[in-house]
Amino acid sequence: MKDKIIVFGFGFLFLFFFFYSLLDTDVSVSFSERRTLAQKPVFSSSRFWDGSYFESWNSYLSDQFPFRDWFREKKTEVSSRIYGMNLHHGAYVTKDAIYELEPSLSISSLTHFTNLLKEVESTYFPHRSVFYAVIPDKNYYLEEEIPKLDYDKLYQEVRNQLPPNFQEISLQDSLQLESYYRTDLHWRQEKLGNVVKKIQKDMGLPSSSFPTIEKTCQPFYGSYYSKGGGMVSPDKLVYLTSDSIRVTKVYNYEKEENRFVYEEEDLNHVDAYDIYLGGATPLLVLENPHSISDRELILFRDSFGSSLAPLLLDSYQKITMIDLRYIHSSLLGQLLLIDFSSSNQDILFLYGVSIVNQSFTLK
Repeated sequence: MKDKIIVFGFGFLFLFFFFYSLLDTDVSVSFSERRTLAQKPVFSSSRFWDGSYFESWNSYLSDQFPFRDWFREKKTEVSSRIYGMNLHHGAYVTKDAIYELEPSLSISSLTHFTNLLKEVESTYFPHRSVFYAVIPDKNYYLEEEIPKLDYDKLYQEVRNQLPPNFQEISLQDSLQLESYYRTDLHWRQEKLGNVVKKIQKDMGLPSSSFPTIEKTCQPFYGSYYSKGGGMVSPDKLVYLTSDSIRVTKVYNYEKEENRFVYEEEDLNHVDAYDIYLGGATPLLVLENPHSISDRELILFRDSFGSSLAPLLLDSYQKITMIDLRYIHSSLLGQLLLIDFSSSNQDILFLYGVSIVNQSFTLK
């Protein structure tokens, strides 16, 4: 009798999932995992004989499995609550947030990072005073004992390897754990008031009012969300606007088009963080006709700069944003959009700890 129940139960589940899969509509994008999902493969004789057709079917069936997100969530929940495991897919998961574990400190990466900064400085604006800031990751502020970078050594190494004309803007005391998304590596734009004040003070800029008009997007599935298996609730993304931000025109060099700081259609991207200036791109030029000064900023940045730059628009008439992950530093002198000779120009290198510690993506 017991064997019959087991056989009947297995057969029922098999038929249930089989017919459910046939009747259910395939999903094209998983926002919780921030990726496109495999679709039903198209048959061809060449793919059949080289085996790739069957591999595609395996990916398709895995991605379109019924109640897939629910099963992923329960797997993580069982590992955490029954087996006491807080490490999942290279991340430390708590009930409130997800923290990706950084690899060990890489001195060679720090050297590559500082050498690149020095090379860019000596090539395009030699002997000028420049500013730099290394943004701590949110693990820096976590009190729980998890594997962390040696932050003191990282900051000291960067200081030692850069010449005196590189002036550090220390942001560690201007941020706290709540300044970051719970499911993502980035800082939250609405929490950057102290960061803006610190940058303005250290760079000798006039103070400006912090934007107070908030627009929201939720749920926001950060880049770490899938590592938590659904145990941590999604974030709320807030983007701030003002008169200066609304009138600023943004030229995208890669797409050869003008846009605004915020285009709400970007919220529909797999990564809603693209609302900040359209996401990753090699070169942007922001021009603000309502600036309180005629100063310009050259900002060498990673994705953290996308949400910070709009908050600096009151201080600058023009902000040129350069992402050396997507454009080689040797090409900058060939671009007519960039002029490094202006006398009223500030230079700022702004990078997160994860880029500094894995800087070989910078060219």
